[in-house]
Amino acid sequence: MVGKVDLVMWTKNGSRTLPFVLKRINQVIPSESVNSRLIVDDQSTDSSREIAGSFGWRVIPNEGNGISNGANTALKHVETAFFVSFEQDLLLARDWWQKVPRYLSDPKVAVASGIRFVNYPLSIKRIEEYSAENYRKSEKEELYSPYVKTLDNTIYRTDVIRRLGGFPVIPGSVGVDCAMSQRVFLGGYRWKVDYNVVSVHLRHGLKGELAHNYWYGTCSDELERSMFQRNASARRMLLRFLFSPTRGLEIAVKKRAPEAIYIYPLMRLSYLRGVFDGRRRAVR
Repeated sequence: MVGKVDLVMWTKNGSRTLPFVLKRINQVIPSESVNSRLIVDDQSTDSSREIAGSFGWRVIPNEGNGISNGANTALKHVETAFFVSFEQDLLLARDWWQKVPRYLSDPKVAVASGIRFVNYPLSIKRIEEYSAENYRKSEKEELYSPYVKTLDNTIYRTDVIRRLGGFPVIPGSVGVDCAMSQRVFLGGYRWKVDYNVVSVHLRHGLKGELAHNYWYGTCSDELERSMFQRNASARRMLLRFLFSPTRGLEIAVKKRAPEAIYIYPLMRLSYLRGVFDGRRRAVR
């Protein structure tokens, strides 16, 4: 095993989910394996800081704002050879500690994580499962993919992450996980994903998922510039939307989720709207 680890998390107004999230972490990761627990708070106006303190987490302010700066602020305080990061809406898989850290016994693996699916609606979960199955095939073929890699149930080699320059700084904090996976790959290391270790992403239902897709679209150019020094391809996004009814039907049949027929196109439309609205704002 990896010995004692530091646990880190970044929060912003997470009081709705934090009690469940922190309780589960305490249940999954033995206290004797924990060196310290640190939460980087981003000016929460709710009771997030008080909740964190009641579970024994030390709270410090984010030196900037957003996930990028929160992650790098946390990294400055890590004292152990390996550390684990979580996010405030992730209910950790009960078998995570037994299965995920062991991948770092391979010196070429710098990061390891499980996967997570939303708690509801079921149709969104089935869409995420379908996508994960496709990404898993790519990984088996040893093709690089930045997807299905997240920062919310993840263990790292501290020295490697610091040597690589820490976490990528993306202004909108969207896709920091994707950009980090690229940084790890270009640095000559691997990010191992265990597709059998499934955590729960505590989300807000269909309306919240569509809003999230829209927000992701508004920030898509920032992420593309960070990773590829170019804007996102509007043509590619438009084609994905135009073919989304076909893909939605395929998901509905393969995953026995009839609602995917219309929900998947709605997700692609929300993303596409975000892309164009984000660009309109940028030129004002």
